[in-house]
Amino acid sequence: TYKMMPSQQVRSRLSSNDDDSTAYSSVASSVASSVSAIDLILDKFEKRRGFKFFQAAISIWAIVAVAKNLGVGKHVYLDPADEVEKEAHAARLSNEAGYRPRVALVRPFARSDVETLLKSFELWDSARPCGNYKTEWNLEDYTVYGDRYAEDEHPIVDLVISFSGKSGDIEGYDTLSTIQELFDARNGWGGCFSEFVSFEAGINPEDDIYDHQPIQTNPHWVNGPNEQFRKNYRFIKNKGYASMIMMESDVQPQVDGWLDLALSEVKRNQPFAVLGSKYSGNSWDNFREEIPTALLDHINGNAIYNTTHPLLEKMVNELEKEKNTIFNAIPFDYRMSQMWTEGSKGIPSDFPFKSMIDPATGNPVVLDPKMNTFRQWYEEYGNEQPIKQAHVIENYGATNFLPQQVEGVPLVHGKGLYIPNDPNLHKITLVITDWQMDRANQLLEVLDNNDHPFTEVVVMRTWKGWAELIKQNSENTGYMSKIYSILFGDDNSGELHGLSTKVRIVDRVAPEYMDLCEAPVETEYFMITNSYHRVAPDISHLMFTSGDVSSGIPSKPVIPYTPSEMDLCQEHVGCLETVKLGREIYPNLDKVVLDFEMVFETSTRNEFCKYWKGLYGQNGAKLHKSYGVVYSPEVPHGPSATSYTAYLYSLGIAESLFEFSDKSRQGSRDIFVKVLEDEEQSNFLLNWGDASTVNLRHKTKRIQRKSKGEE
Repeated sequence: TYKMMPSQQVRSRLSSNDDDSTAYSSVASSVASSVSAIDLILDKFEKRRGFKFFQAAISIWAIVAVAKNLGVGKHVYLDPADEVEKEAHAARLSNEAGYRPRVALVRPFARSDVETLLKSFELWDSARPCGNYKTEWNLEDYTVYGDRYAEDEHPIVDLVISFSGKSGDIEGYDTLSTIQELFDARNGWGGCFSEFVSFEAGINPEDDIYDHQPIQTNPHWVNGPNEQFRKNYRFIKNKGYASMIMMESDVQPQVDGWLDLALSEVKRNQPFAVLGSKYSGNSWDNFREEIPTALLDHINGNAIYNTTHPLLEKMVNELEKEKNTIFNAIPFDYRMSQMWTEGSKGIPSDFPFKSMIDPATGNPVVLDPKMNTFRQWYEEYGNEQPIKQAHVIENYGATNFLPQQVEGVPLVHGKGLYIPNDPNLHKITLVITDWQMDRANQLLEVLDNNDHPFTEVVVMRTWKGWAELIKQNSENTGYMSKIYSILFGDDNSGELHGLSTKVRIVDRVAPEYMDLCEAPVETEYFMITNSYHRVAPDISHLMFTSGDVSSGIPSKPVIPYTPSEMDLCQEHVGCLETVKLGREIYPNLDKVVLDFEMVFETSTRNEFCKYWKGLYGQNGAKLHKSYGVVYSPEVPHGPSATSYTAYLYSLGIAESLFEFSDKSRQGSRDIFVKVLEDEEQSNFLLNWGDASTVNLRHKTKRIQRKSKGEE
């Protein structure tokens, strides 16, 4: 006899799962999502006298029928609920697929990724997964990436949407339903796939954590992605898929047929365990030699995983053993790289977060050695080169990038896609702080060799240094002769010609540390550097947001910053003092912006400088007095980009003028390259030695003599 199951038991039965792997069919998800609505109806009915079982059954049937009629629960699911569906499913695979391998394109998301994931599917309309490669790609182009499949061996691909949470989460359910509608749309990209599959990892909200802020202290900061990967792998492997293509919401397709190109790489690179891309961004440029080998060589998690390869099984088994240990504080893809690096190169794995305390011991983390295990893996599979790089995807991680950096790449993993500056929209001046004339010359003489965004250059000079150098130059020919004529001849226009960029020479009337405020800039924006630097060889990568003219949203510069609370700042006196001064203007300041990385907006620079001089005196006399006669050269002596940023935040306009980008996550590229570091340091100290004690003055002169080889 059929007996009605109380609604609470229905919910429990639908949402229960085992510890290792839980899959929910889309129908189950749909019913579970309807349970709360059914509860409300049953609660009302149960209070009525005479309410009978069959009335409840009819009510539930009606609700489910209406829901299905509206499209709820129409997902094609991989784990059919009844035998008829199972037989039909098996027949389809037998008739259509034969021996063709099955591949799962997995798109994982958490509650915080909903908007990004849905937006990412918009790109699939213009860059279709299967595209028209048969007609649009010639064989030579196609085989750049891999080997083309014959029609009767081409893999069958299912689209698997993996939600980190549990059944009944309304936000996750709505997201799956929206994607289902896109999948079912006529003439859409859904035809590139065989089935739509929904999977719920069932991670509790309190455990579904991915938070970079406590990365140095919280062992659970990446628990969500780690747990979801392990469960995704188990689900895909248990369902008989040969490969799992992991494609997070920030992977952007750029060409038609990107899925077929990825599959062609799978064919060419067999056998492999993991096929993906190393980091291509620029965040590590200035300290690449300090990066651990395992991190340099690591394949990003957005990769192709061969679920039939025994090495991958061993690696995931190890991740599962480590899930309740301190090893789980390491992102799964980096941890897998550590395993292989330790086994193949004999390099012990270092724990990347030096400030983190091991909860099990209360001491700094020391990883247990596992080299013997990993060495056995290498001896067994090393000859196959099972960890391989793909060409179909480039990994920029969280790094910002420009379209020209990834032009023609089928798939790009990256957070920030911006546009280069358009000189027709925004004019930018370069201001050069100069101490000695020949040093500015070394920058100017190679400026035309660079692809730069500057429409004008303003050199803020110390007149005495320039004049003495030219008097010592007996020949005064060419470019030097032109400079001589400006200083001593009839031509007093203050402009240098012969360069494609207009150059103005300005005699400063204030100390050089005031150049930021005193430079007479006529364009909308300007940047500043000093004469011990050169413009980077290619700074067409100066980034702006795209804006939207039709909506009145302006394009604005992307400004890299360092979070003020990061160890990188806390360990340096100069950074701490810069933040301290910025907070005198805006107490909640949480950003440090370097002077040479700021794109100053000229009109607000002018207002800021009036404010700064009112606060600290015309040339900062009040600031200098507050620090005493002697203070570190690391302390800002004048206005800074960080103080300018603080001023804009105090007015509430900072983020309407600029797009701020966290360097610790999105990275940055140097606009200016330092070429005379030792000389810059000694001259900077000497200038400030004039206001210091005799001992400090002697110290700085010794630094100068040492830099010239006189000591």
